[in-house]
Amino acid sequence: MRIQRLNSDSSWLISTAQGHLVLDPWFQGVQKNGPAWFNTQWLPHYSPGYEALPPDFSVFVAFPFSDHFHLDTLNRLKSTGAEVVIGFKGPTDFPNQMREKGNIGPFYCEKVGRHFLHSGWIIEAEEKRLFYSPHGFHAKNSRIPNNIDVWISALGGYKLPFWLGGEIALGFKYQQQTLEKVKPKYFTRTHDIQKPGTGLVSRFGKSEQPSDHQLSKLHADPRFISLSAGEYFQIP
Repeated sequence: MRIQRLNSDSSWLISTAQGHLVLDPWFQGVQKNGPAWFNTQWLPHYSPGYEALPPDFSVFVAFPFSDHFHLDTLNRLKSTGAEVVIGFKGPTDFPNQMREKGNIGPFYCEKVGRHFLHSGWIIEAEEKRLFYSPHGFHAKNSRIPNNIDVWISALGGYKLPFWLGGEIALGFKYQQQTLEKVKPKYFTRTHDIQKPGTGLVSRFGKSEQPSDHQLSKLHADPRFISLSAGEYFQIP
């Protein structure tokens, strides 16, 4: 199994000999939540996007927020014939909806956690298990995933005032606590850059990136895999 980062936010390609699965694709346009004055954001760095996709693939959208469930990108992928499955109750023009668990081609997907943000998905194929929790996953959850080959999660935190959503990404401290419980063979970061944008969310949002000391601890961990947009990791 191979994982490839498809943008600097949280889009991924999982590839096996049996098939390919694209996670949370966002390759064009801006992210909007509500009217433009509330939140408009865009990708700040290079994204291989469509160019990195194989001829045949399926799409899984894990979360309903527009930086995961990006309609412009999804409609373009649907127009090529790609199967799109969403992991939540969504609009009727996306009828393939997986609420808890199921199969997408050779990939078995199962949700872990009930929080609308701080939950994750186990994705399994070829006897490899990924755990995808782009907003972080709390170590106090009643169920902790085990036998995980690669954990893909946010390392930095992101906070808004409570009236705009509160704690969006949990941050480094919580990541380290959960890392001790999950014990993955490898882990990598996703979805914790500070995206440029306008509106209330950009004005009041606070990104909490790991300190230099925390980063040195991170890079000293042999399980940590650093991946920029376009780079990939072949799981042993």
